Amino acid sequence: MSKVLNKTQLFSVVFLLIGSVKPYTFEYSIVINEARSAEIPEREDLVGRLEYEKLLVADPLTGEIPMGIKQAEMNFTKIAQIKARSQQTDLNYESAGPFNVGGRTRAVAFDTRDENIILAGGVSGGMWKSINGGRTWVRKSNPENRNSITCLVQDTRPGKEDTWYHGTGELVGNSTKGGGAFFRGNGIYKSPDNGESWNPIASTQDSDPNVFNSQFQYIWDIVTNPNNLTEDEILIAAYGGILRSLDGGDTWEVELGRKLFNLPNSINFNDATLSASRYTSISRGFNDFFYATLSTATGKKSISPDAGIFVSDDGDRWARITPFEPDSEYRRIVAGHSKSNPEISYFLVDSNPPLILRNILSKSGTTGVSYNFSLGETPNFEGEVGFFNTQGSYNMMIKVHPEDPNIVFTGGTNLYRSTDGFSTGENSKWIGGYGPGEEISIYPNHHPDQHDLLFYPNAPNKMLSASDGGLRVSDNGTADSVMWRSLNNGFITSQFYTIAQSKTAGSPVLIGGMQDNGTDMLSSAGINWTGVIGGDGGYAATTENDWLWYASSQNGKTYRITFDSNFKITSFGRVDPEELVKASGTSLLFINPFILDPNNQNKMFYAGGTRLYFNANVAQIPGGTQNSTTLGWEHVTTNEINSGIISAFGFSTDSEQLYFGTTTGQLFRLDNANDQLNFSVVDISNSMLPESGYVSSIAVDPENKDHFLVIFSNYNIPSIFESNDGGSSFEDVSGSLEENRDGTGSGPSIRWGEIIPTLTGSLYVVGTSTGLYMTTSLSENSIWTKQGIEEIGSSVIPMLDYRLSDGKLAIATHGNGIFTTQIPDFKAIDSDQSDRQGFKVFSAYPNPFNDKITIPFEIPEDGEVRINIHSIKGDLITTILWAPQYAGYNEVTWTGTNAAGTTLFNGIYLYTIEYNGQVRSGRVLLRH
Repeated sequence: MSKVLNKTQLFSVVFLLIGSVKPYTFEYSIVINEARSAEIPEREDLVGRLEYEKLLVADPLTGEIPMGIKQAEMNFTKIAQIKARSQQTDLNYESAGPFNVGGRTRAVAFDTRDENIILAGGVSGGMWKSINGGRTWVRKSNPENRNSITCLVQDTRPGKEDTWYHGTGELVGNSTKGGGAFFRGNGIYKSPDNGESWNPIASTQDSDPNVFNSQFQYIWDIVTNPNNLTEDEILIAAYGGILRSLDGGDTWEVELGRKLFNLPNSINFNDATLSASRYTSISRGFNDFFYATLSTATGKKSISPDAGIFVSDDGDRWARITPFEPDSEYRRIVAGHSKSNPEISYFLVDSNPPLILRNILSKSGTTGVSYNFSLGETPNFEGEVGFFNTQGSYNMMIKVHPEDPNIVFTGGTNLYRSTDGFSTGENSKWIGGYGPGEEISIYPNHHPDQHDLLFYPNAPNKMLSASDGGLRVSDNGTADSVMWRSLNNGFITSQFYTIAQSKTAGSPVLIGGMQDNGTDMLSSAGINWTGVIGGDGGYAATTENDWLWYASSQNGKTYRITFDSNFKITSFGRVDPEELVKASGTSLLFINPFILDPNNQNKMFYAGGTRLYFNANVAQIPGGTQNSTTLGWEHVTTNEINSGIISAFGFSTDSEQLYFGTTTGQLFRLDNANDQLNFSVVDISNSMLPESGYVSSIAVDPENKDHFLVIFSNYNIPSIFESNDGGSSFEDVSGSLEENRDGTGSGPSIRWGEIIPTLTGSLYVVGTSTGLYMTTSLSENSIWTKQGIEEIGSSVIPMLDYRLSDGKLAIATHGNGIFTTQIPDFKAIDSDQSDRQGFKVFSAYPNPFNDKITIPFEIPEDGEVRINIHSIKGDLITTILWAPQYAGYNEVTWTGTNAAGTTLFNGIYLYTIEYNGQVRSGRVLLRH
């Protein structure tokens, strides 16, 4: 059995630097086994997010995301854009922030000449630059370019400092882990003017975007060689190997691993049996050595023979210094290097368990190196999120304090500091990410999921942290209590899933759910947002007069929230029926939809997997709890959905018809949706619609409940269908957004649709994986014109929200925050008030009752309503409603319990309904 190093064991080897690398073993070895990191409940859910994103866009026939689709759809939409340019509208698109919320950031660097100049790249948000230490930021990359920035380096040679390079393509994090991943990159970009402009290096661009056959599509790291004064030397860690260029990227040679570029289009890495390392890294120590790592993990289940840790003093001759036995298995390895003692480096290894290795390396003679490794102690703290968690190589970093080789910082989900090089656990401290303790919280002013850490050149204790929450700075990372402040001052890289506007005309208030950053709100004119709930943010909504707000997190956890006049939370309560959904044996989507009745926003419909759930008065659900509830919830559907789960809703403005679709292409219409006693579900699935497609959006014409669009988000199927007869028939109106009539080819993924009434007709708007498009006429040959090219560019747009009262359109992007625009010739649509009468109370039913009774009433205008339950003697037993109610028919439920939830004895009970200074009453009989 192989021996495992402990913290007291060391080994040393002298090895020659040679032109080729051969594996070898020695006495002390570390055995590592491949294993995935554990998921943590009540936090951001990486695995759930990846599964959701794959379900959203995968080809229904193969279940996979088409190879190379991102670049293919970018190329296709550029051509389509040229054809449709004459029809482009002249709308003004303004950023609504969030100014103070950053998105996932893997690439950040100081200008070596001035630490106030910082460049940073969002994984889906482009390249940004600050010239004032992060007080403000300006986007420097073209919004039309691919935005998946993963690494960044400056050429620090004298006279060359204006040259920068950045790599693209995130292998773990933005979508599925296959080679067709949704945010795959497109090589290396170069800036000749200190980050002001960026251009792709031609040799690294895909030869055929439809095929995953280039290692330049995923780049982990990039470094330059400041000692080579005559050549523009670059080294990159790419998929499958370490590559080197001596001419600024025009040509490349493989130094370690495999050559996986300039291959025939018939080669597809996902189909091929490759043993190439999936994870690689390259860094440069302060001893002028390059350090490279390659994983045993591959894209398949095989073990890569190329794996190991390697060093080189010139980028050409490499020595393997791997401290693992040949049968060991490990994923990603990252390195950190000591400036004060250049011989010392540290390695963080994603394995089972994660490992920290300390390495001492020096030259031996003229052609060799001497080195030794020691095994450290990975930080492990108490609490639900205290253990070291790389989330399957997603978040990993290790850095060494520039003045002390024993002060080491490492990060997974959390950020930790050690004062003894992690040789023991006693001297480790938890200083960022989640908050220390038993309960899940966020470390003050920091964020989970660590990707990088920089030390300020002129203040070595000052640190810049890059994470899933953007950028944070600490003035003293060695303090006993490390304090952070945000540097996301206009670094607009947040990744939204959802957006909703206030229903009040002219209001600037917005609320939206983000990847990794929860649900935030813009509460006043400006671009600073405030947090509402954590986790991964989901669907959100508000009510008339902004009385009540609804926000959700991953897997459908939905909260009702009230705010004061300054938008400070005054109350909250969880309102979703998760308990009922689980009991039914079904599941929820990661970003799970709900919808409010447009004419009575206390009525909620909730996607409960294979069941549609309805609550006649969510305002009645008690506040102050984070547990799901059964109060007032009933399921509408039973056996209608035979595959997939509910994924989208669309409501008519008169509330009479609710359309809903599923993840496998079924489509339904709920008739009498405003009358729960007469609900009628009609299956309108149609042979004209794609089979097994994901219904991502349903847009109902505000002027005609039988006219609607249904959107399918998958690749390789037609995406946009129109019905003018309530779903009896459909026409494919995808038009210019599809390369081929059958939906195959390089057309973008369509995510959301809106039908906007105008004074001259209708405007049709869709959000896609390559930006925003509009048309004024629908047919099989619809010409969709790209909008906001200079502002929104090719950002993924998962959701739109249009406000009928004033023509404001809110646009959510996945990487560049929120944009808004005003439709100049909008047509206002008023809600139907024809059936509003006086204040009436109807007979409660069923009466007598044994477990619950419904109390219906009607009010003529919106207003606050209080409903009390009294004993026959008039004593107050409980208040079952004290909340805003909406004009028209309403109802509440009483379960025969008191305020403490205790079931009452049989007998007669009184109820009183107070509204606008008037009181109505009735009596009910409880009989168990």
